Amino acid sequence: MVRTEIEKSKPLVAIFGAGMMGSGIAQVCIQAGYPVNLYGRSEKKLLEARETIKKNLIRVAGKKKVDIPMEPAALEQIALMQLELLQIHTDIPSAVEDASMAIEAVAENLDLKLDIFQTIQKTCPEHCMLITNTSSLKLSQMLPVIKNPSLFAGLHFFNPVPVMKLVEVVSTDETSQETTDFLFNFCKEIKKLPVAAKDTPGFIVNRLLIPYLMDSIRMLERGDATKEDIDTAMRFGTSYPMGPIELCDYVGLDVLQSTLKIFRETVPGDARFAPIQLLDKLVSEGKLGRKTKQGFYTY
Repeated sequence: MVRTEIEKSKPLVAIFGAGMMGSGIAQVCIQAGYPVNLYGRSEKKLLEARETIKKNLIRVAGKKKVDIPMEPAALEQIALMQLELLQIHTDIPSAVEDASMAIEAVAENLDLKLDIFQTIQKTCPEHCMLITNTSSLKLSQMLPVIKNPSLFAGLHFFNPVPVMKLVEVVSTDETSQETTDFLFNFCKEIKKLPVAAKDTPGFIVNRLLIPYLMDSIRMLERGDATKEDIDTAMRFGTSYPMGPIELCDYVGLDVLQSTLKIFRETVPGDARFAPIQLLDKLVSEGKLGRKTKQGFYTY
């Protein structure tokens, strides 16, 4: 399909990963007028992601203030017009061949991310920025496969991407100031609030958040308080929108277990990142939180 001149008015963004993060990033990009190539290994998964984005766009359009409420058909038409900016790909070379920015949003697995970046660089334009959405891996671990480190950086979006305002813009010692400045402007254009973070384990948010969540699980494991009381105490004692045990289920217990392992390897000797028997037990039983309808709570 040939893009229209309107679609070419902003640089093409290629996004790799059609899960919640990848589709969420794609949605906020097309809402801001950026053409997007969304890559996934499965066409079925890509079509599901496209349908999810469409439903979200309809919901967003319906919430906009208008004098006369719009009919469902009109809302769907608005969403379909925005979706013209989205193309789906199961082939990496075709997804990235004209891209100005390639955002990796695959699982938190270093080998997988390295493989994606190596494949991208075989066909992407020389000026294409390579961006990782990692939440816990250090960017320096990926640098050995990056051909032009000055164009490599991190954009750590938060889940759900269309709702969460913050983006951590992560730079390495080799990231150029031009790349960092571009990414700050890009975040503002897609209606996000960027903050600068150094290439340290967990950056800003997760370096503070993960120990907090782990302490809440250890408190529950020791029997110091029930999960309900822990969550109620933190919601109403600190005005947090969600208690820590609830948040663990929302994030995914397997994701937390994997992140904890990464922290343990990156910051060895820190007792805050030691394994937690209760967490490991739930993951081994397939109780991963909201996505499996059972974790610390049953949904």
